[in-house]
Amino acid sequence: MAEVTLRGLTKQFGSIAAVHAMDLTIANREFFVLLGPSRCGKTTTLRMVAGLDEASDGSIVIGGRMWAMCHSRTFMNGWVLRYVMSRTTKLKP
Repeated sequence: MAEVTLRGLTKQFGSIAAVHAMDLTIANREFFVLLGPSRCGKTTTLRMVAGLDEASDGSIVIGGRMWAMCHSRTFMNGWVLRYVMSRTTKLKP
């Protein structure tokens, strides 16, 4: 699986910040779990990474390639997930 990096990722809904300046790097083949209380931005973050929602600010880098920047409609409708899944190798038992 490709490395995923979020840099200053922010999502605003009016005056409400659902995700505020998130910085995160998930290494290649690293197991990652996103946990938190209700309404803390978990689903919103995953939707931005999947290309289903547009970030208000910041960037998403997958496999060294910039997929989303603020005010950019570069990737939508799950194409990012297809790219990541195409790079996935089967894990040995």
